[in-house]
Amino acid sequence: MKRANKNNLWAYITILIVAIIMCVPLMQKGIQASHDGDFHISRAIGTIEQLEKGESPFVVARFSNELGFGWNLFYPPINTAINVIFAVLTGNAIFAMKLFIFFTFFLSGITMYQFVLEISKNKVAAIFSSLLYMIAPYRLLNVYTRLAVGEMVSFIFIPMIFRGVYLIFKEKTEKSYLFVLGAIGLILSHNISTMLVCIIGVVYIVINIKKLKNPKIIKTFCASAVIIILSVIFFEVPLLEQKFSTEYEVFRYGKMYSRELVRDRGINPLQLLMKNVPFLDGTMYFCIGLPLLIGAFLTPIAIKRLDKEKKKDYKFFLVVGIVSCFMATFIFPWYYMPEIFLMIQFPWRMLEIVVFCFSIISGINFAIMIPVWLEKRKKANLKLVETVVLILFCLYSISFFKTIEWKNIDDNHYQEKEIIDTTNYVSRYSSFLEYWPQKAIDSINYITNRDNKILVLNGEALIESEEKDGGILTFYIKAENANLELPYLFYKGYQAQYKDGNGNIKKLELIESDKGLVQLVVTEPIEGEVTVEYHATTLHKICIWISGVTIVGYSTYLIILWIKKKNNKKQEIKFLP
Repeated sequence: MKRANKNNLWAYITILIVAIIMCVPLMQKGIQASHDGDFHISRAIGTIEQLEKGESPFVVARFSNELGFGWNLFYPPINTAINVIFAVLTGNAIFAMKLFIFFTFFLSGITMYQFVLEISKNKVAAIFSSLLYMIAPYRLLNVYTRLAVGEMVSFIFIPMIFRGVYLIFKEKTEKSYLFVLGAIGLILSHNISTMLVCIIGVVYIVINIKKLKNPKIIKTFCASAVIIILSVIFFEVPLLEQKFSTEYEVFRYGKMYSRELVRDRGINPLQLLMKNVPFLDGTMYFCIGLPLLIGAFLTPIAIKRLDKEKKKDYKFFLVVGIVSCFMATFIFPWYYMPEIFLMIQFPWRMLEIVVFCFSIISGINFAIMIPVWLEKRKKANLKLVETVVLILFCLYSISFFKTIEWKNIDDNHYQEKEIIDTTNYVSRYSSFLEYWPQKAIDSINYITNRDNKILVLNGEALIESEEKDGGILTFYIKAENANLELPYLFYKGYQAQYKDGNGNIKKLELIESDKGLVQLVVTEPIEGEVTVEYHATTLHKICIWISGVTIVGYSTYLIILWIKKKNNKKQEIKFLP
């Protein structure tokens, strides 16, 4: 047991070293803000601002020209939560993002190592798969070109999910928590990755359908599904509530995706093999990478040396990897796919699945073939050769660092005045305005030129002592049968509390205006003070409580099981002769 733990420790140290190597560019000042970097860093800073002011973190008041931007109502929360924690601890949001990137490398290496070790029972295969998973060019593309935080963190949870499902099918149902925690993590990290893994997971379950005859396995899957659903409804249900409250740009067909866009964004098959393809955009590279390709090409020889039990999972990941390569290209008939599949936006996102599957296959292949190759060279040292191969793989990946264009920026960069590009519909703080109401997008020139004040749309109303501090608006009103446009983008959850001269308090009606802003409707004579602020809706609050109780309860359950397991081990040791 001690020897096994020591071997795992050395594997984890190796993974740590490689994670550090992959993060070498982060040791510079500033950060490569890249495609999405500004958006995610500003989102973390905006969330911290809301929490420091004691206001709702779901709508960042300063963004969208101080009309409030619902970042945290629509985008999964784990990435921001981690960055916010790191930023609070370090006092630096950019350094926090660097820590976040490092941990995605390191933790994904750990989870992949544990998964491949489970299915192959081979530590060499596990370490090779883990490192291939970390150094794949697509990983570096996500980090240093796209800064796609959702996909980065999803790499941690995908191996956890499949390891958990694998163990459940092996009737080790006590480890179903891997499936549960992995699924919760993935759902709360990246919607598109969740969709892809869900499809592949269903296929994996179908090919193991005979094992579902075991009532214990079925009960475990059902119980796990209930825990997963209850744990994530605090985000998913309020998201749907917003979706059905009005039309938001993110859900508009043609904004984030369309049949034509997805079809045209498929990559050339040559891009899977080469970093730079003549006559194609060289700023984005989609190559699988030499280490993974070399490992995959060993399959015809290596598969013959696998025992029957291991071949089934091996073939599954091989086929899924090959099919995913095909789906990443323009050859795949994306145009004819059901609309839900078009949410992928960019077919090259399938490379996440390619990297996952080929890392497993290639790791196992190298572990099989290197010793076979060395049998003919008895003087060669197996450990030395394996180490040299891993070093060469790392050096290959480091070559992708050369094209990085670094920006020497600090947190002050995200305190500058917001500029909304009304031509390209983009802003440093408000992304591509995808979480704006469609009416606001249609009135973008009006929105961006509008004063941050209350406007009387119709009727008569006297407004005095108007003050807006962050996301809280206060004013004195005297009105009857009037409609007022308030300086907020419309999201369900804004509340207007009216207090009359006698101290009586009631809520006033708020609806969406024709311009996609919040509109106050006055139907009877009122005179007094009004306070407007964003609050979670009643349904949102209920969902938070349900998820909170579920997560705390399940965590407590796992801790109790862990304590019992530790105590049982101590008793076994105590009574050994």
